[in-house]
Amino acid sequence: MKYSCWPIVALLSLTCTTAQKSPSEDSQAAIDSGSEESQKPIRVAFIADTHVIGPQYVCCSESDGIDNSSIMKTPDRLAETVNTINAIVPAVAHVFVLGDVVHDAHHGTDMEWYTREENAFSRAANLLAGLNMPVHILWGNHDYEVDCNEGPSHHSRAFTHSLFEHFFSAKPYTSVDAGGWRFLLLNSQLGPTWDSSSEQCATNLGSYGTEQLAWLESQLDDGMPSLVMSHHHMIASTAQNENSGPNPDLSTVLGRHENIAAHLAGHFHRWVDLDPNPVHPVRHIILGATRYDTDNFWIVEFDPSGTFEILDYEKPRWSTTCADTWDYDNEPSPVVDAIETGDCGS
Repeated sequence: MKYSCWPIVALLSLTCTTAQKSPSEDSQAAIDSGSEESQKPIRVAFIADTHVIGPQYVCCSESDGIDNSSIMKTPDRLAETVNTINAIVPAVAHVFVLGDVVHDAHHGTDMEWYTREENAFSRAANLLAGLNMPVHILWGNHDYEVDCNEGPSHHSRAFTHSLFEHFFSAKPYTSVDAGGWRFLLLNSQLGPTWDSSSEQCATNLGSYGTEQLAWLESQLDDGMPSLVMSHHHMIASTAQNENSGPNPDLSTVLGRHENIAAHLAGHFHRWVDLDPNPVHPVRHIILGATRYDTDNFWIVEFDPSGTFEILDYEKPRWSTTCADTWDYDNEPSPVVDAIETGDCGS
């Protein structure tokens, strides 16, 4: 079975044009939902790559530079982002977290230890519980600990799913209907590249699996305006022929449905906005990581007519891990002469 992933050169060539796009063109996407709903628009917040560590984490084993310094600050940075989102007026109705919620979080398979000791899972759960609105979580590569060779560090996906359920009451993948929209929380660790028993195991790539893609197809068949989310972006995913059958890969499934507004992802830690293309036929947006900057979140307003508007679309510093500071008292707007925090530099 052949696999293919987007080459990194595709990302570098496309992001150069992304930063030049007109906000009026790119902050909205129209979908013909086929029906009218009497609900008002809802505000939704999106954050990605919080990478919360537990007290067991020993510094420093990350990549050189800001990776080592940032990982030690992740609990405090998530706490600050939570406080900022809670203070937004009008209030946010839902928050979605795009994976890599925790970091270096697995320490054996004794569930009693996780329930007894403070750890990355319990820390992240307590921090996200501070949000004043429902929070919905999808999962990333750092939320698992799969070793293709099943070495000493290997933890089964089934055990990790029990941790998700215990600490977050969350499923491996799910959907949320709100404001006339369907929000689809996919799991890019459920395909053959994350199956330790598979000859195709390669955890540097995301994949979805036959069962989940069939579920996604049925969810989209309902025709509701839909937003698709995953942790892995398509540049780090199997892009074609992941499995046999009627739903061979994510791009094929998404390409069948005109009711998809966009596909949001994390994992790259940098802000990118990619147009539909022959490989992935829907708009593909990658969010910057809260791990590096507490300003790395977006507020999006979804209208039941099938349109959405990114209220702070101009906030990201495209192709970087940084965003500017904005004020969210009624109309979101940049804070003039704000002193930028985080690891952004100048």
